Amino acid sequence: MKVTGFSRFPERGGRSLPARHDSGEGFRWWRLSVLLGFAFVLHLSVAEPVNPQAAPFFRFRDLTLGYTGPEETFTNLTEVRIAWFGPTNLDDPLTGDLWWAANLAVSEANEQNERLRNAELEAPNSELGRLPFRLVPRWAVDPWGTGVSQLTRLIYDEHVVAVLGSVDSPSTHLAEQIVAKAQLPLISPIATDKSVTLAGVSWMFACAPTDDAIARVLVAEVLPTLSTPTNHLVLLAATDHESRMTVREVIKEFRRQGRTPDFRFDVPPGALDTARQLAAIAQRQPAAVLIVAGVEDAARLVSAVRAIAPASTLFGSHSMGRTRFLTLAGRAAEGVRFPLLFVPDATDPLAARFIERFRAERRRQPDYTAALVYDSTRLLLEAIRRSGLNRARIREAIPPLSPWTGVAGTIRWDGTGHNTRTNIGMGTVRNGAIVPLTPNGRLDTTTKAAAVE
Repeated sequence: MKVTGFSRFPERGGRSLPARHDSGEGFRWWRLSVLLGFAFVLHLSVAEPVNPQAAPFFRFRDLTLGYTGPEETFTNLTEVRIAWFGPTNLDDPLTGDLWWAANLAVSEANEQNERLRNAELEAPNSELGRLPFRLVPRWAVDPWGTGVSQLTRLIYDEHVVAVLGSVDSPSTHLAEQIVAKAQLPLISPIATDKSVTLAGVSWMFACAPTDDAIARVLVAEVLPTLSTPTNHLVLLAATDHESRMTVREVIKEFRRQGRTPDFRFDVPPGALDTARQLAAIAQRQPAAVLIVAGVEDAARLVSAVRAIAPASTLFGSHSMGRTRFLTLAGRAAEGVRFPLLFVPDATDPLAARFIERFRAERRRQPDYTAALVYDSTRLLLEAIRRSGLNRARIREAIPPLSPWTGVAGTIRWDGTGHNTRTNIGMGTVRNGAIVPLTPNGRLDTTTKAAAVE
């Protein structure tokens, strides 16, 4: 017996053509599929109810990444080599302090080894002995080309046990791709981009606070200046990677607080012609201008905005806490407010010694980048001391060091290896020095921190 129906798919002319279906074996399979469908729906109806409090997405940071796999212990080494993925020019105004701070931490570790040797004491790890530590740098003007090739050869050919770096988030992402395959620890000292640990690479650790933690304190400081609808806020943002990541978190926080910037103007990094954006700001004369940009761009934009909107309150991102910003912005930096990632405490012996040695050799106060590099290097050296010359064991020794107290603050890892520090305050520039602000925005005159000159 044949049953005639109509096809749902017309031919080119648009006419529906007859279709023939067998009522034999095919019909029985169709009936069985219908019964199975009803059974599945019935199963869902009696299954456990969905928890309404459960998040409808995967919380990656709630997990704890680990490593299970092969490992190798290096033998017959004459020194412990650590790769430094960054520039090494001590005269560079942006990165010279970072290279100096990393070498200071290594020098202090070697001095400690020398004291053990002179006292004829046992080393903490017999496998490590009293081998000296050494930073082995690799870098190029184009890190995505020659630089990454040099780092790869260093890792595979010269038995480095870990990597420190880099000096920005994009280069850190690049190094992360290498260590994911080479399987050795990478510690990022200053990258605030929270995505650097979200690739699921268990060898990756980041010591700086994340952009979302920075955004919370920054937005909380900006909002009181927007008390009336006529008080406008302008967001002036650079389009480099670091700034875009920070702006993304700042916008999220503004939305969460129910108040977004009234105007946003983007500026390419290094742009010298910003007349169009500045003219728009001058026309609106906003109550507040928030500048999110790299150090040199931020200094240039602060100076320009001061000239065309002198009554506006200026806010900025954490990059304004750099010594280079103070140098370039000069008097225009006075009164600008920004998140302060490093409040040097002169009463802490470790911080006091770091500041004293830095000022003696660098002739200025350290900023947050130098402090974070110093902390990151010390933390990595301690992990190596505890685990020996084995990359996998060094990686496993890093998480238990949390919470780690450094000169820039406490490092406490989340499940992906990023610092969860949230105790970030605001700072300002007063008489050419960076000073902390109290929560109500007034200058903190009781702080024991030394001003960054």
